[in-house]
Amino acid sequence: MPRFRYHIVMVSVAAMLSAWCALLARAVADGPASQVTSQPETAPPAPDSAATQSSANQPESHPTSTPSDHTASDALVDPLAELERAVMRLIDDASPWVVAIAVERRAAPAAAARDPFVTSASGSGVIIRSDGRILTNQHVIADAATIHVTLHDGRRFRARRVAADPRADLAVIAVAEEGLPIAPLVDARELQRGAIVLALGNPLGLAADGQAAAALGIVSAIARPLPETFGRDEDRYYGDMIQTTAQIHPGHSGGPLIDRRGRVVGIVAAASLPQAGAEPIAFAIPLTARTQLVIDKLLDGVEPDYGYAGVRVGSLSELRGRRDRGGVLLETVFPDGPAHAAGLRDGDVILAMEGSTVDSADEFVQRVGAAGPDRTVEMEYERQGRRGRTRVTLARRPPTESHPARIAPFVFRGATLGEPDAATRQAGRLPGGCLMVLVVANGSPADRAGLTPGDVIVRIEGQPVTADASRRLAEASGDVLLGLSHGGSVLVRK
Repeated sequence: MPRFRYHIVMVSVAAMLSAWCALLARAVADGPASQVTSQPETAPPAPDSAATQSSANQPESHPTSTPSDHTASDALVDPLAELERAVMRLIDDASPWVVAIAVERRAAPAAAARDPFVTSASGSGVIIRSDGRILTNQHVIADAATIHVTLHDGRRFRARRVAADPRADLAVIAVAEEGLPIAPLVDARELQRGAIVLALGNPLGLAADGQAAAALGIVSAIARPLPETFGRDEDRYYGDMIQTTAQIHPGHSGGPLIDRRGRVVGIVAAASLPQAGAEPIAFAIPLTARTQLVIDKLLDGVEPDYGYAGVRVGSLSELRGRRDRGGVLLETVFPDGPAHAAGLRDGDVILAMEGSTVDSADEFVQRVGAAGPDRTVEMEYERQGRRGRTRVTLARRPPTESHPARIAPFVFRGATLGEPDAATRQAGRLPGGCLMVLVVANGSPADRAGLTPGDVIVRIEGQPVTADASRRLAEASGDVLLGLSHGGSVLVRK
């Protein structure tokens, strides 16, 4: 576990143990006192004079250790065992409704002639209906040619896609099995920073045997927008995420984020890749009333349509005098879009929608999307100090431009490799084609060659890293020379 994240988790655990120990110590210390106060309020009998004299002549005694003292001392270490048992119970109770997902994606037409399945990916899912309906991320099953699901008992099923929502990054798949245990879903609005959470999933495809990997952490932030540096899909809505310290790896996506009561409060969706000098950051999609509406539609096989106003909204924090007055700034009003047709322009401030105030850009995005296409909504706005009203007929959200396919994380001779995110590329001045070393198994050929997590591979056998890197490395039969971003190279033997 990375040191920074380890320290965060251990600090939270230490704080819990300290509080518990303090309570136990107080209980031990207060025990005799409580017995005294429970006696009848009568005067004590006069002491025997001989006994008093004898006691006075005795030398001063010192406290000695007794078995009861050891028992009280031992009680102070019990919270650690209690915490351990609680976490183990949590994992045991949740594991039956967590699944591992394996996906195979078709190659580009030119490569398909040689190998129709040249890339694979792993993910996780949550059983939400006993007839085999499973909730996961849309990006886990995107462009999938085949989907396989492994249950906690090791049984493996072919799964089919029921429906998916790229905007919400949620999808429902199904397996032909009845009587499955289902996960308890709960609204995440009660979640607070510092809450203990558990992530279960299939990191790096290692839970293909059905044993979901567990990661303990805390909620470090709520309603957190996903940083732009993550290179997120432009059309995904990641505006109110749960940020957690739980150790998340590729393959955890689609798995549950569980509270201390064993209830699902979020679906793990994103994590930054490990990089030198920085710790990974993990995010989960919160389960809210809005999310539940999406899930209900997906269960029915319906893929939601979202309303579109044709604007880019921003924060008002930089506008003098408006910091605490609410509203949403229209940074850009796209020509020929619904808002432009309604007379709205760049720099306008949206104050209310359908008579209800709009307090943040996140709220505006959610409300426009939830309104759906072909609906006319009234918006109150302010322009250069003057207020006005207009009616905007929302359109259907247009599809986004296709993005180049990313290289799914894969294992090469004991090293798990994946693409670095945009922030890492920019900070390290890395080329477009490169691979980052995520994990290295002890004693593996990659470990013996000297590869370490955080290394960035820029050349394979003297050639630049391309989209077919996983196939090239998988087909390599002999030693492979890897060029690294710092100018060195390593020879990974077979």
